[in-house]
Amino acid sequence: VPGGAAKIMAAAEKPAAKLKPMALGLNAVVETNSQIMPMESSNVAGLIEGSDPTLTAETIVLSGHLDHVGIGVPIKGDAIYNGAMDNAVGIASMIEVARRIMASPVKPKRSLLFLAVTAEEKGLVGADYFARNPTIARERMIANVNLDMPVITYDVKDVIAFGADRSSIGAVTKVAAEQLGLILSPDPAPEQAIFTRSDHYRFVQQGVPAVFLSTGKIDDGGSYDGFLANHYHKPSDQFDLPINWASGVKFVALNEAITRALADAPARPLWNKGDFFGLLYNGAGAK
Repeated sequence: VPGGAAKIMAAAEKPAAKLKPMALGLNAVVETNSQIMPMESSNVAGLIEGSDPTLTAETIVLSGHLDHVGIGVPIKGDAIYNGAMDNAVGIASMIEVARRIMASPVKPKRSLLFLAVTAEEKGLVGADYFARNPTIARERMIANVNLDMPVITYDVKDVIAFGADRSSIGAVTKVAAEQLGLILSPDPAPEQAIFTRSDHYRFVQQGVPAVFLSTGKIDDGGSYDGFLANHYHKPSDQFDLPINWASGVKFVALNEAITRALADAPARPLWNKGDFFGLLYNGAGAK
C-alpha cells in the first residue's frame, strides 16, 4: 500500500475522512491481558416525598454521575482529570434543583429521588446497579431526568432533549423550554446514539421513560465543539474554563421546570405507542 498503514491510519483521523476499504497486505497478532480487581464505590441517593397522598407512591428520578476519569495519562504535566463540566456541573445542578424544591412552599405531588451515581465512565455501572436494585420499589420509578455534562462556557440559547420525543416527556420538555426562552433543537448527530450513552439509559432498560438534556450550539461561537476537542476527558476540564454562570442558572431552571411538571401532572409519563425502546423494554404505553 503506497505510504503504508501508518499513512492510512493518520488520514483516517481527519474529520472529513472518507476512506474506502482496502487490503493492507498485513497480518496482525493481538493479545490482551486483563486483570479484574474488586472495588467499592457508592451511589448517593436522597428522597423528597410527594405531597399528594395518592401520587406520592410514584417517583421521578433525577440522576447525575459523580465520577470522572480521576488520575490518568499526564497531558502537559497534569495527570488530574478534574471533570468540571463532566460532571461536576451536572451534580451541582441536581443539588440546586433539590435545594430549590425544598425551599419552595409548594411541594411536588409525586416523590423525587435525587441520585448521584458512580462509575458512569466505566460503563454506566452505578446507574445499572441502582436501576436493577433500587432502594424504592421498582414500580415506583416512572420517569428519569438525567443531568450529564452541561457545557456552560457560553450563553446557552438552545438545548437538545435526548429521548424526550420517545414519550410524553417530550411535550413537557417543549413547554418548559419555551417558558424559559430556550429553543429545543433536534439531535445534531443521531449517528452517535447519544441516547444510549449516559446513565438514563439504564433506567430506559427497565422500561422507564427518560430525558437527557444537553446544552445546544446556537450562537455558541464554537464553544461546545471546542470543549469536546480540547477539554473533554482531559485534565483541562476544570474550573478555570470561561464558565457562564447565567447559562448554568438556565440549565438548572429548565431541569427544575421539567421535574415539577412531571411530578404534578395528572397522569404519569408514558412511552409513545410503538416506540422502539418502549417496546424493547416493555415500557408503559408503548404497546
